[in-house]
Amino acid sequence: MALVRKTAPAERDADAPRRAERTWSVLVEQLRHPDPEARRRAALDLHGELRAAPALLAAAREEDDPAARDAALATVASFDLVEVARELAGWLGLDDAARRNAAVVALQSMPSCVASVLEHVLAGADVRARLMAVMVITALPRPEVPRWLLRIAEGDADENVVAAAIDAGVLVDDALGHQLATEGAARFPDNPYLAFLAASVAPTASLSEVGAP
Repeated sequence: MALVRKTAPAERDADAPRRAERTWSVLVEQLRHPDPEARRRAALDLHGELRAAPALLAAAREEDDPAARDAALATVASFDLVEVARELAGWLGLDDAARRNAAVVALQSMPSCVASVLEHVLAGADVRARLMAVMVITALPRPEVPRWLLRIAEGDADENVVAAAIDAGVLVDDALGHQLATEGAARFPDNPYLAFLAASVAPTASLSEVGAP
């Protein structure tokens, strides 16, 4: 008698009930869960849920657990919204170093909408915020970056901000870095670090070749 092979039953998806229960509205509620790990998972699971952006931003603003806060920021930054970038730009001048640095990382991942926000920060009076804005600029894949750095080197009143712009410019292009260093050293002749940069960053291209405005 021939053996009849039975068809194996379909494997159960153990996570299916959990996923079915974790609708976006439930996840938003869990952003206020007492357990920080639950808050962190909820923030990550809201990836792609644009309508959850206000709740995620509020959670990031109020969150005191670093991992949960970073998860909320990572998800809300992925939406690349001007409203979010504007809020996070306001964090660049905070006394809380962890939140400042978290804002830098988030803004660096928002290349589409961060330009107008950074223009405002760089024109502001807060030196700390301008320094942090330079850190954001360093990682942005945008054509405006050399122009922003040149504007800082030529016009920012704080020599530390200028030095940060030069350091960022060297990472972009040696020729740009040399131009920025020369400008900064001329504006602040008593600053030894700027003098060192001007002497050590070798020119490799003309001004026109680095796209100066």
